[in-house]
Amino acid sequence: MTYVIENDFESYHSLTFDLSDLSSKMPSYSQRFRAKPRLDSWVAPKAFFYASDNYTGKEEVIPDITTWALGNLVLSPKAYLILKDIMAASGEFLPIIVGADTYYMFNTLFVIPETAIDLSLAVDVVNSGVHMGQENVIFDEEQLNGRCIFKSPTNKLTFSFVTEVFRSKYDESGLTGLSFKDLNL
Repeated sequence: MTYVIENDFESYHSLTFDLSDLSSKMPSYSQRFRAKPRLDSWVAPKAFFYASDNYTGKEEVIPDITTWALGNLVLSPKAYLILKDIMAASGEFLPIIVGADTYYMFNTLFVIPETAIDLSLAVDVVNSGVHMGQENVIFDEEQLNGRCIFKSPTNKLTFSFVTEVFRSKYDESGLTGLSFKDLNL
């Protein structure tokens, strides 16, 4: 079972970077990671949570996991301890500072091979004239070699996809902040 990860903006506060801190520490920062390593040049920027326009709650509710720039997961210290072992083979953990805590943005480096992608039912997604990638794509999880999180060229390496292994660990641990969209047709 494969899922695309989505942030639950309605139930939880959203994360943003302190842009002046970010630009002073990493002037050439780009939020498009494109499955390229960044750890060697990464300097932990400050970030904070806020109630977005989509937030429907009354009190501050901070998620255990959220997303940044659609597909990059951001893990709280608790989520990092729970998930780091099953995620490590697929990417790198980039520290960010939220208050007095170190959170980790996960930069997914593993891109599923094209031989593991079935496009026979794929449909192009266009939003306001911009090609966003493809939907109704089927992934052959056998070719993930035990990895539970990956990116795909079918959506321009934007979103993170996960397997049932990730979803089960998330659910069993009582983590919060994400929703999972089932890709199995």
